[in-house]
Amino acid sequence: MTSPDTPILAPPGSGFSMRPAAIVLVLAVVILAVFITIGFLTSTTVQPADSSTRARTVAGTSLRAVPADRVLSVIITAGEPPSNILNSVAIPEGAVRVSHQNNSAAADQFDEQIGLHSADSQGALNSFYLADMKAQGWQIFATGPADHDPGAIEVLGKKAGSDGFYWEMGAVISTTTFGPHSSATGSTAFTLRLFQVPDPD
Repeated sequence: MTSPDTPILAPPGSGFSMRPAAIVLVLAVVILAVFITIGFLTSTTVQPADSSTRARTVAGTSLRAVPADRVLSVIITAGEPPSNILNSVAIPEGAVRVSHQNNSAAADQFDEQIGLHSADSQGALNSFYLADMKAQGWQIFATGPADHDPGAIEVLGKKAGSDGFYWEMGAVISTTTFGPHSSATGSTAFTLRLFQVPDPD
């Protein structure tokens, strides 16, 4: 029997425990690690522009393709077009840039083009861009006679850029001409236009 002056002790294990707080902390750390891992695995890697000059074959055509980044360099501005779009544009081997033009005026969206000449025929260039654009991931949405350019034909495609915008590419190929200094297949002028599609309102 205890005396009135003897303190009463609490039962063992009934005091404050840090275990629930530690469990919550561990769960928070695990959840954070999972989200960081998911973000790392799904992040888009920015590819450098392809600066190689190596020609490659294009299935379905006799023409060989070379990267277009060198001829497009005159219209690249502040990181646009993004590298995944630049790496998806090719020109036939031997084509020469003769002009470039900014069509955007005061608009916020990128819209520029380059003019080129090739010793290949209009039909050969049309086949080249139909095959190569499809192979490079462009969704072809229009082909046939070009608007406002009698005799010219066009190939138009659309592709998602790594900048979060969709981009359109147009290859407009003029009628082949023959002259005293032309090759047996003549000379063909064509235009490559890159256009950043604006966000819908």
